[in-house]
Amino acid sequence: MSWLKQLSSHWQKTHLQRPELASMFDKPLANKWVAIDCEMTGLNPKKHHLLSVAAIHINSDNIDTGNGLHLVCRPPVMPDRDTIVIHGLRTADVEQGMSYDEMLALLLPFIDNRPIVGFCPQIDTGFLNPLVKRYMGTTLPNKVIDVRLLYSRRMGNLAQGDPNQSQHLTKILAHYEIPELGIHDAYNDAIMTAMAFLHMR
Repeated sequence: MSWLKQLSSHWQKTHLQRPELASMFDKPLANKWVAIDCEMTGLNPKKHHLLSVAAIHINSDNIDTGNGLHLVCRPPVMPDRDTIVIHGLRTADVEQGMSYDEMLALLLPFIDNRPIVGFCPQIDTGFLNPLVKRYMGTTLPNKVIDVRLLYSRRMGNLAQGDPNQSQHLTKILAHYEIPELGIHDAYNDAIMTAMAFLHMR
């Protein structure tokens, strides 16, 4: 770890408001990751809201689907009809969901110090980090791995020749002959992302 990363990690840990989450700053164990996917009402965290989060442990070459999380949240504004066709979550599905703090109380210990694996995970962390910072005083300290970038590097010039090739999870799944479980469902997307990651790591 570079001195800059060490300094950043130290600063974050000193601002941690929940001591029970201190292990998130520990050095992660080898061959342990967590795949994450979120569903939102849109892509702008300044005006859209988080609806659900799924997280699944990856241990070496195994995806622990039996112990994953799929948490539905109650947003401050209910999803409108236009976005329901994308994320599939109706008002009836989310109005009885958990608060963001209740969700984080389950999600953060589950993530712990594992590197986060996602497809375009900067979008997911863009929604999670403001909530995480309010909850524990700092943003997620975890390393973040984007399977889209892994795929682009793996494919090299092939991906560059087709700019869409590295943009869509379905393209990556097809390349590795991974069955589609149904996209825009956070839990299914997390499983498929984890499977793609294991093919590329």
